[in-house]
Amino acid sequence: MSRFQTRNQRIAADQALIAGIQKFLTSYPSLPVDGQIMTPAAIVQFLQDRINASQAAQTAEAAHVAAVKAESDTRAKTAASQTSLRQIVLGMYSGSPDNLAVFGLKPKKASSETATTRAAAAVKAKATRKARGTLGPKARLKISGSSTPATPTPPKA
Repeated sequence: MSRFQTRNQRIAADQALIAGIQKFLTSYPSLPVDGQIMTPAAIVQFLQDRINASQAAQTAEAAHVAAVKAESDTRAKTAASQTSLRQIVLGMYSGSPDNLAVFGLKPKKASSETATTRAAAAVKAKATRKARGTLGPKARLKISGSSTPATPTPPKA
């Protein structure tokens, strides 16, 4: 028996063992199983316990999948409302970080860039593009290669 069986295969295998025991082994008063002497009824009982545990696990797994899907659906449905509420609270209490902390929020950080810093960065980026010869997509469309093939030069002797 492979260890990589599905739960349904394990349940079916245990049920088949129970059917075989009930059909062929009930005439024996006891059987040695794993170093213990067990009656056929006790063997059927422990196999049935295995089946019940597997079925309970299936039910719990199905309930878990359903609960996760319900949570996902609810979060997707209410995401916009939650974002809106956060923005309202941030607007109302932006001046008092203590009150925002009660909501589990932090005040927005002020931008450290000034207009002059951004302007200087734009000038620097433009100079870098010019020095490297990089072009935008529209400028690249204006460039085309020659349509005449180049003639190879013969090697010098």
